[in-house]
Amino acid sequence: MRALVVHPPTPGVELGEVPDPVAGPGEVLVDVIECGICGTDRDIVEGKYGRAPDGRDALVLGHENLGRVRAVGDGARGFSAGDLVVATVRRGCGSCRFCRSNRSDFCETGRFTERGISGRDGYLAASYADVPEYLVRVPEELRSAAVLLEPLSVVEKALEEGGIVLGRREPTRDPPTRPLRALIAGTGAIGMLAAFRLRSDGADVTAIDRHGEGTSAATLLREIGARHVDVSAGLASLGQDRFDMIVEAGGSATLDLGLWPVLGPNGVLVLTGIPPPDALPVAVPASRLFRDLVLNNQALVGSVNANRTYFERGVRDLAVFRERFGSAIDRVIGSRRPLSDHREVLAERAEGSIKTVLTVGPPSGPR
Repeated sequence: MRALVVHPPTPGVELGEVPDPVAGPGEVLVDVIECGICGTDRDIVEGKYGRAPDGRDALVLGHENLGRVRAVGDGARGFSAGDLVVATVRRGCGSCRFCRSNRSDFCETGRFTERGISGRDGYLAASYADVPEYLVRVPEELRSAAVLLEPLSVVEKALEEGGIVLGRREPTRDPPTRPLRALIAGTGAIGMLAAFRLRSDGADVTAIDRHGEGTSAATLLREIGARHVDVSAGLASLGQDRFDMIVEAGGSATLDLGLWPVLGPNGVLVLTGIPPPDALPVAVPASRLFRDLVLNNQALVGSVNANRTYFERGVRDLAVFRERFGSAIDRVIGSRRPLSDHREVLAERAEGSIKTVLTVGPPSGPR
């Protein structure tokens, strides 16, 4: 079958042929419909990240996936041919307490693998086989946005982690607790999905980037009742606003540090972006930063990956987004491109685009 293949750490990507998967006992065979492309994929193509499965030099790319079950092997329960599914990404080390509890996103050994990223083939191929515990069924009515489930799972976990910190404050009666004030730094898929989730929960949401009001992200934010601010001239554009929760989705250490002054008392800064390890050093006013951290009861939380629980929560929230905001969630996907366009799509994120998806198989309905 055809697949999009990389050879980490060597830069480059090719559309090649790999063996067809077979659904063995207890496994499910899935035909891939489409995969979303993100910065991690581009880093792997550039040779900055990624690891092929043991004993091989090639890795099938792709982790943001959507597919349809073709066949179910003997003993595999819970799925039928025709089911629409999304597969999780991380596979646990099998030894630490969290991986043995199906919470590999908290792996303590670092010996996990991740499909399409590190040590295990991904989903930018015609089909794949996996066991039911790593597959999440998606209702047909969510088909048009279902490929967003993997990045949404990351958001679900990150917001839960931040919410646990904010839970210290407890509700107040006099005056009554006000809506959460949230700032989202970055309007890629993670940032936009965070905006959808926070707005659906009733939060007062501001999202920042370095683009004007004419982008699709700015338009979508207004449509769901969030505020967009262009901070090309710096965070001073936010004025005197302070926020209870800041969700960082840009992957810039300079930005991360710059966000501290707009974090309010008792607030939490949640980091989801991953700065490049070879970036230039950043001067940090450490004493002032830590002083404010202590005196203002603030917290800094990093959040990566997500286990099945957050994928399932994401399915429920996609339905909520559809109910609350209509077709707006579909427009987080800026374009769908054929797999043959992979080089152009992987070269860089298109200006003003939120999420680009590579189509692999036909968007057929249930078999």
